[in-house]
Amino acid sequence: MRLTPMVLVSATALTVATLVWRVYQPLPSTLPTLDPSATLALETRALAEAAARPGFTQPVNVQIMVRAGETLTQALTRSGVSSTEANAAVSLLSQAFDVVNVGKGLSLQAAIARPENGRSPAQLLGLTVRTGPAKQLTLTTSHDGSMRLRALEESVRDERRVAIGTIDGSLITSATALGATPNVTGQVLKLFAHKIDFERDIQPGDTFKLVFDRKVTESGRVVESGNLLYAEISAKGHITRFYSYKRQGDKESQFFDDTGKNIKGFLLATPVAAARTSSGFGMRRHPIQGFMKMHTGIDFAAGTGTPIYAAGDGVVADAKWWGGYGRWVRVSHNSDWATGYAHMSQIKVRPGQRVKQGELIGYVGSTGNSTGPHLHFEVWYKNRPINPKDAKVPQGTILAGQDLVAFKARKHELDTMIAMADLKRTQDNLPSQALAMKTTPYKYEDSGAANKLVAKTERKNIPLRPALSTSRGSQ
Repeated sequence: MRLTPMVLVSATALTVATLVWRVYQPLPSTLPTLDPSATLALETRALAEAAARPGFTQPVNVQIMVRAGETLTQALTRSGVSSTEANAAVSLLSQAFDVVNVGKGLSLQAAIARPENGRSPAQLLGLTVRTGPAKQLTLTTSHDGSMRLRALEESVRDERRVAIGTIDGSLITSATALGATPNVTGQVLKLFAHKIDFERDIQPGDTFKLVFDRKVTESGRVVESGNLLYAEISAKGHITRFYSYKRQGDKESQFFDDTGKNIKGFLLATPVAAARTSSGFGMRRHPIQGFMKMHTGIDFAAGTGTPIYAAGDGVVADAKWWGGYGRWVRVSHNSDWATGYAHMSQIKVRPGQRVKQGELIGYVGSTGNSTGPHLHFEVWYKNRPINPKDAKVPQGTILAGQDLVAFKARKHELDTMIAMADLKRTQDNLPSQALAMKTTPYKYEDSGAANKLVAKTERKNIPLRPALSTSRGSQ
């Protein structure tokens, strides 16, 4: 039996009070609680369909982006609704949202029914605006023209995620598909920069394993990116894995290999992300001058504005324009070692400034004698340029004593999580899979906490969809 729109409205309204919402007009509830986003979408769809009057098309979803210098009312009227209806909607929104100080780029989702004759104003049936990472306001117009406002705030939980996958295309896209955020993938690229050339060493079919923290809403929307705890890449015929650990007295965590050796290389092999090697160290025909000349560094081709990072800890010795090198930065790492960065579009450091490995120092450009945007990277040993690929740089430190004991405890727990996730992936016969783990303190960090890491099958992620659904989908 097909229910009419009005019956749908009545049935859906009964579920509203069961949600964890602050509802401006509460409704009675006798039905079981549904998923918050699904319930909200169901109710609004019914209301939107019921509100469509004769002479109007079925409602469609329209994204409205506030422009520079534009008020919220002006943005709504630009969508075709009358100024009267726009003013009424903004007035109601003002009960729970600052409608005056709205900035350029604020996005709203509107459900709008347009007149069939094309001459009358459109009808605003619903409006959604996100007011926080896990908060949104929803305005709906019922069949009698009255507007109702609801606020939905989803609960946020901590999640420890284990992602195991096969590289398809690039590590970034493959890890992102399993829930890794840009912050996490950025950490991975920096972490392996001194071990792996992501342009030449990674091949289709290579694998990766990541463990990282994040904060997610009930519907699976990531609202905050956490720390990378473990990273592993299988490439070039062997496996490289790193564990995060904070030594006693340190302010920040560092990464160590299986044995507790600090894998922070003295210098990064590639101080610019997502770049390809366009010219190596040694004699070559100069692309501008046309004769054979010594090339005292490595060129990494990358787009203008690509971030450039300090290859190692040190002090900025130069940050200036230097002839054919264009905008140039030189970092002194100790009495013997230094690195140079040329042709920058912008310099973000100053002479005398201390920098850490991986810290932003500028952006790729094409200043000086250059045929296109790239980073010219040099490594100097005892005031002489050497081939960065062959540089035998100092090695990292090794954990000992209580730090080594604590590190092994953390390593054991991370290994256990990965093994559980890998077993589940194998049982499901999947090449790639991500599992959510229960986040609890590690034993060595909090001896009083029960450390139960229970692997569970990941719930299907339901994005916090705009509560402005229609029977015909979105525009």
